Amino acid sequence: MRDYGNVSPRFWIGATGKELRGHPEAQVLALYLMTSPHSNMIGVFHCPVLYMAHETGMTMEGASKALARLIEAGFCYYEEASDTVFVLRMAAHQVGESLKAEDKRIKGLQKYYENIQSPSIRARFLAIYSDAYSLHDVDAKAS
Repeated sequence: MRDYGNVSPRFWIGATGKELRGHPEAQVLALYLMTSPHSNMIGVFHCPVLYMAHETGMTMEGASKALARLIEAGFCYYEEASDTVFVLRMAAHQVGESLKAEDKRIKGLQKYYENIQSPSIRARFLAIYSDAYSLHDVDAKAS
């Protein structure tokens, strides 16, 4: 569990916040996913819907519907087979939009990336962040 994370007040007035207006359970779940004790700085973590429901006080049906709304809004991706969440812009908000190739935080990002078990989520993460975080050859280096 991480001790620190950023949640911008712009969440409420940005594109995602506006998209989620009128869907209070989706808003709660979005905030939960950004601040969850299971989350990390890259936004890819194991979090079954059961955890989401229990830790937010929602029913399973409510959490499932809220998650579907977040996916529809482009806030996150969820892989049911592995119970893995990918909050798509979380790394950008927690780490920064981009890092210079010599930035020491890249090693930490690589470790988190290498721990992603799902090939499809690994590919999605790399497609979004490879240029921003100089992760071009990370899979080749891990082999």
